[in-house]
Amino acid sequence: MKRFSLLISALILILFVCVMELALFNKYKPKPSDITWENVDVEDTESVRSTFKAFDPVMDYTDYAPELSISTVESLKRSSRAVSLPEGSESSFATSVSCTIDGVLGYVKFNYDLPGIPESDDDKYYLFELATYENSHNDSYIASVSKRERGCFIFSYYKDRLFDKYVMAVKKNGAFVDICRGQYITNPEAVASYTYEYPTPSSKKGLIIDNFKVNNGSLKDLGVKQAAYNIPLGFLMGPTTSGNYGTIAFNYNGKTYSFNGQRVAEFDIVFKALTNQGIVTTAVILNDRGPYSERIHPNAVNGSAPYYMFNATDENGCQALEAAATFLAQRYSGTEHGQIVNWVIANEINARKDWNYMDYTDVTTYSEEYAKGYRLFYNVIKSVNANARIYTCLDQVWNRNLKSTDGYDARDVLDAFNNSIVTHGNIDYGVAYHPYPVPLTWPKFWDMPSNYRAMNLVQNNVDTPFITIQNIHILTDYLSQGAFLNPKGEVRSVLLNEIGFGSDHGETLQAACFAYAYYIAAANQHIDGFILNKQTDHPVEMAQGLSFGLDYSGGGHKYIYNVYKNIDTASGYEVTAFAKDIIGISDWSEVITNH
Repeated sequence: MKRFSLLISALILILFVCVMELALFNKYKPKPSDITWENVDVEDTESVRSTFKAFDPVMDYTDYAPELSISTVESLKRSSRAVSLPEGSESSFATSVSCTIDGVLGYVKFNYDLPGIPESDDDKYYLFELATYENSHNDSYIASVSKRERGCFIFSYYKDRLFDKYVMAVKKNGAFVDICRGQYITNPEAVASYTYEYPTPSSKKGLIIDNFKVNNGSLKDLGVKQAAYNIPLGFLMGPTTSGNYGTIAFNYNGKTYSFNGQRVAEFDIVFKALTNQGIVTTAVILNDRGPYSERIHPNAVNGSAPYYMFNATDENGCQALEAAATFLAQRYSGTEHGQIVNWVIANEINARKDWNYMDYTDVTTYSEEYAKGYRLFYNVIKSVNANARIYTCLDQVWNRNLKSTDGYDARDVLDAFNNSIVTHGNIDYGVAYHPYPVPLTWPKFWDMPSNYRAMNLVQNNVDTPFITIQNIHILTDYLSQGAFLNPKGEVRSVLLNEIGFGSDHGETLQAACFAYAYYIAAANQHIDGFILNKQTDHPVEMAQGLSFGLDYSGGGHKYIYNVYKNIDTASGYEVTAFAKDIIGISDWSEVITNH
């Protein structure tokens, strides 16, 4: 009996020791963020194995990063051939490169697949890190690997690296020579704290809302599914001017930025009301003058316009924009203050002089400057809300080929912007488009005044001078080309976040134009929203002959109100039947085609 008792005691002691060892391991085992990936030789299978085993010796490391399995690492050592770099265009040598985060293990992976092994002084590739605003680097590299045709660099992730770009180089004649264009991280969503599914609205019907009416029941009565609202950064940032609201101090990278507490409270009211009513919300980020003037591009500071090009040319500008983007994304990705899931970065960027001022330059340079600021906002927002959608913005001037320096054709800007994005790491940008009629003051978009019709401004081909709602399929067809697809090979999201028809030529005509336009958008599978401008007439626009509202500025509804309310309901075709006579058709199928 005594021997049995000793045996039981020994078993208990062994069990206790095992439990304690497991507890100590769980307490002190490396976290993903503790792994210093710079010390891992990804071409050494044992180094890879031991790194992952340190993270968790029980699990097979390939469960965490299958792409680093032994078979994959071994495949990097395939036979290769030496090739000469193209003289004068060395940075175009490596085109199949990418940079992504592993959000679980806390590393960044820079992949490359080369057309051969470039001749150089040694057997190494070197990786350099540049800030958004930097165009060249010194001799301090962050990692090196032995030369192969196909392989990767692995290095530790931290937040600032969301905004950096990475360049691969070789050493020739004692100097570093870049062999690829700078690559940004393309999956910031991997570290997002909000991962809920995108709240797809039940219809495309949206409205630029009147902030004084968000809580009076009108949005519910209208059945609004989507809404848009502007956020001017100059209006938002800076100390509070009202004694009733404290200034909000927001620390970003060791610097405190001020946000106007009263104005933030006003935005909270709007976005919270929209969220509570189940309305999918779009915010348009605008760069007006105001506090933290470093937000404005140095080549824009002498201009005179409502809004200006973002400044991603220096550290102070980038930091201010990152702070503003981070504040907004953190505040409006949850539901406490309201939820924004669509973000439009600037307004009608091709209208340089009017809406996104920067001193005139060629369209490629202009678009590249915008793309740098756009990507900064994209990476901030997606690193907070994984499934948010971030849009660039263009107006209806598609391909006029005018010699004026006031602006650029939307097509040219889109081409240059897309090229910049794809070259430096393809991301899932969307296109917000404003397909207003031509001219703006004439709502009957399918039947322009004779003098405009004589100019042949709206055509059914890719070279059309204007893209209005009548030929909006030209835009979505254009984006269906292989060169414009998103990283998943899909057509990018298109959001008609601003379109309107004035009632100055009659309320019934305004309503008919809206009905026709809405049905065109509803039949296009690539258009995700049709946001009408606007809920209430605005005096400034009225003075220009643009009485866009569903409501009069002094109160009361127009004829369009009831049409808008019912167009996406079971009675939609009944309430829009009147429009067919105005358009000159007997059935909607005569003019509505699926795209």
